[in-house]
Amino acid sequence: MKRSLAMMLALIMVCALPGIASANSGGSINGAGITQDAVFIELQDITFADSVKVELFSDKTLLTTATLKGNILSANTPYQFVTCCIPTVGEDNAWSLTTWTPKDDVVPTKAVLFVDDHEIETEEFKLDAKEWADLPGTASPYNGGTTGGGSHWHPSVTPVPVPVVVIPPKTGDMTIWQSILHFFGVI
Repeated sequence: MKRSLAMMLALIMVCALPGIASANSGGSINGAGITQDAVFIELQDITFADSVKVELFSDKTLLTTATLKGNILSANTPYQFVTCCIPTVGEDNAWSLTTWTPKDDVVPTKAVLFVDDHEIETEEFKLDAKEWADLPGTASPYNGGTTGGGSHWHPSVTPVPVPVVVIPPKTGDMTIWQSILHFFGVI
């Protein structure tokens, strides 16, 4: 009886550990905005054991995921404010990003905060579409290329055809393939 009670108690403790570890984790989203080269998500009262992650959406479309790098903040330490910076060009020193192509006409509208792989909060917001389109690195919806900001966009360039020069084979005993090899200096 004592042995089975001890086994049951051990099993309960093992199953409860993840919940106890994440009970001290938490935080919230305090707002979002645009800087000169990024969108930022202001996080508040962040405490984590393993990870902090922010998913950036435009309506229901996931644009990118920003994950706090491991050596930036100490785990199990409360932070009153943490700013998640998601640049449109390159990567932030504190946050690693999944690959994405910011587009002029796809404006972020929602952020989802995950702490220790648990969804904590979803925050919807409205960013100024013109400010978003003017950020460096946002791509034009017309050609998928980077605009470098709304006022610097140039249409795609159509390449000019290059003339082809045909060299006739040498006369004599050479075949066409030997002539080509001779032209390139192989024989």
